[in-house]
Amino acid sequence: MNDRPVDASLAAKLAALVGQARGGDAAFEAAAAEARRLASSAGAPQSESWIAAEEALSRAVAAKEATARALGDIDSLGGDRLHANGGLAPSDLAALQQASAEVFEIDERQSQAIKGIQAQLGR
Repeated sequence: MNDRPVDASLAAKLAALVGQARGGDAAFEAAAAEARRLASSAGAPQSESWIAAEEALSRAVAAKEATARALGDIDSLGGDRLHANGGLAPSDLAALQQASAEVFEIDERQSQAIKGIQAQLGR
């Protein structure tokens, strides 16, 4: 069994991608909070207040992009390494899985928040 430590380059890339997702999550949370606030007081569909809430929701969806991109990049990184090396060392696989799980959790929470705001707006 290959018990070497995680490849340093891989570890650095994964840390950067997880950091990207965390940073994006902070921006998302600010945008989602504003969207929730506006959605909670939005009037009927197509009213001015509803449109303002929809625009805020669009900003929250856009802020989610950093997390979605990080998740895709982690998957690509793993696939590229698998293809280039014909396999992954157990430590590298574990590092990829851990980073992916953390970013997936952020992504899933953001998706649920968006669905909740959409429901408030009657979508």
